[in-house]
Amino acid sequence: MKKSILKAAALAMAGFALSFAPAGYAQTYPNKPVKIVMPWNDGFPANSTRLFSQELATRYKQAFVVEPKPGAGGEVAAKQVIAAPPDGYTLLVTGSSITIRAATNDKNADGLRDLQPIAQITTTPYVIVAKTGKFKTFQDFLAQAKSSQSKVNFASAGVGTGMHYLGELINISAGLQMMHIPYSTGSKQLAAVMGGDVDIAIISLVTAWPQIKAGTMEALAVSSGERSVIASNVPTLHELGLKDVPAIGAWIAVFGPKDMDPAIVRSLSERITEIAKSTATQETVKGWAAELPDTSTTALTNVVRSETSFWKKLIKERNLPVAD
Repeated sequence: MKKSILKAAALAMAGFALSFAPAGYAQTYPNKPVKIVMPWNDGFPANSTRLFSQELATRYKQAFVVEPKPGAGGEVAAKQVIAAPPDGYTLLVTGSSITIRAATNDKNADGLRDLQPIAQITTTPYVIVAKTGKFKTFQDFLAQAKSSQSKVNFASAGVGTGMHYLGELINISAGLQMMHIPYSTGSKQLAAVMGGDVDIAIISLVTAWPQIKAGTMEALAVSSGERSVIASNVPTLHELGLKDVPAIGAWIAVFGPKDMDPAIVRSLSERITEIAKSTATQETVKGWAAELPDTSTTALTNVVRSETSFWKKLIKERNLPVAD
């Protein structure tokens, strides 16, 4: 009888200890290298990923290894992380396109259904640019676009991208019929503008900033809700009267597999916030012509939810073409 009581007590204590295992586990996280999967090889998104990965490694005193996995518009990288154990040792850094892809196909990765949002790390608005001298202002562009004698077009980074859909939103809000001309890269967009192949390009401010700063391109408007701190003289679309166009842009964010330990999610989010607040990070990101967003998990969750819902509704109502 005594042995059975002792055995029961031991089992109860074991169960009690296991119930607190996640918290104890989180306190020792990470005790081995962490893999960060991203869908890019280079450029601003990859630079953002590597910057925060290096800073996380410094703060945690553990390696954060970046692994590029491009392909299928970010799906290859996302699916790898979705399939990983939810232990915090495989993370995803991806872009705002995840919300569009989730809205266009239920088989694509969904930032809320399939993943655990952790934190945004950088953001940049889209900017409407033209070759310097072509249009003085966005209103000049609108006047020409509305002229019955003129047909205008716009360049984006491809069918089904945020830039493409922003162009369609401008068409809807301003009553235009701009023709969409997709390009595979930002550099090709800029070359098309400079060569006169397109009237304007809708592109990230980070990509266009060197030409804007050099004076070879004119920034007509930005897509953010407030003026960019980098290009503070450029008006927002809202200021210019396009009230129906939501504040959107390109962002980079960290996700983990679904069902991660909340304590690990919180720890990562707190470290990322520390990094974003550091002077060195702020100077580096500003040098890219990018900005640092709200890095809280709640903010990212809300952004993913609202953008996915918005794109789903827009695509359905307007029967917009989607990426393969």
